[in-house]
Amino acid sequence: MAFAPVSPLTVDGFPKFLTVVYHRMIESAIIAFIDLNLSDRFVHAAPHQGFTLDEIIGTDDHSTWNKDVLYRILRACVVTGVVKQVNDDKHFALTESGAMLTSNHPSHARDLIKFVAEPETTSALSKLVNVTRRESISGIDLTFGVDFYTMVALPAHEQYSHTFNGALTAISQYVGDRLAFAVDFGRFATVLDLGGNIGAFLVQVLQYNPSVKHGIVFDMPRVIKEVNKGEVFQSRHISKDRYSFVAGDIFDPSTIPQVDAYLIKQLLHDFSDEKVVTILSAIRQANETLSRKTITIFIVEHVILGDGAVSDWQSIAMDMLMTSIIDSGKERSQEEYQQLLEQAGFHFKQLYPLQAPNSIIEAVWIKH
Repeated sequence: MAFAPVSPLTVDGFPKFLTVVYHRMIESAIIAFIDLNLSDRFVHAAPHQGFTLDEIIGTDDHSTWNKDVLYRILRACVVTGVVKQVNDDKHFALTESGAMLTSNHPSHARDLIKFVAEPETTSALSKLVNVTRRESISGIDLTFGVDFYTMVALPAHEQYSHTFNGALTAISQYVGDRLAFAVDFGRFATVLDLGGNIGAFLVQVLQYNPSVKHGIVFDMPRVIKEVNKGEVFQSRHISKDRYSFVAGDIFDPSTIPQVDAYLIKQLLHDFSDEKVVTILSAIRQANETLSRKTITIFIVEHVILGDGAVSDWQSIAMDMLMTSIIDSGKERSQEEYQQLLEQAGFHFKQLYPLQAPNSIIEAVWIKH
């Protein structure tokens, strides 16, 4: 029996599992669309005229393209809303959503999809059974013999590392505005984005809170070397005296700058409970010499809220990814974070249940 396009989460019985299968099949067309770089080939097509198959292939050797398969991929992408047919079934053009898959689109949507679809990620996800049976600490470790962050630093995975950074940027930009508006960050003169990558979240905090005098992007030396040109800050017209990049180690308090507030966005889910406590403790230890009595931290994660929260399916889906690619990686509930905060000497202050899908936990350390 045919049925309208639905999510496997919203139907029951056999249609639930049939929908899982159909989703997997149709998603392959979007991934092929990206890998064939079709979105960039469409950018010069007039929206009301589109391109034919021959125009899409352009100056390439036409004998190297299977036009029948190309047409069927495009037809599938029409169903997904990535491209549209113009005038007839022989002319295609990008939709507004499809334009987001171009290589230079600021949304980095292309990187987000590629990260999940790349062999490194799909291989790790396929090893969830092995991780469950304690045959390996993660799918990445079982496949490549090293942990995730060691793997992405290897020259052989340079492109995957670039895609991973782009995926992080995509998520930060998508949810950043809502997160930056949710909290009054303007009460702090200085803030630091721990593991901040290019600073996609910090730049939004600075933009919407002009009273914040200075923000610091803190990350590993390898990352800072790649991102310290500050393009994301320049694109939002943030003056250079309001931001800086500092390389260091999140486990070493001697490398962590002293500021009024710390942003910890999608970082703690990479680590075991013990290492989370170590990271939080490092922040506290970095500030123990200060005369100031209070340090505030903001944990931004896919907090599992429970009680039927709309965002929980996304948080739990992310938990499956973390379990597969990161040794001891996991998403946590508010109660789990509260326990870890207490162990590190912090006091839980407030939960901002934004369901963006991220939520924010505010906590403080009070010096006695």
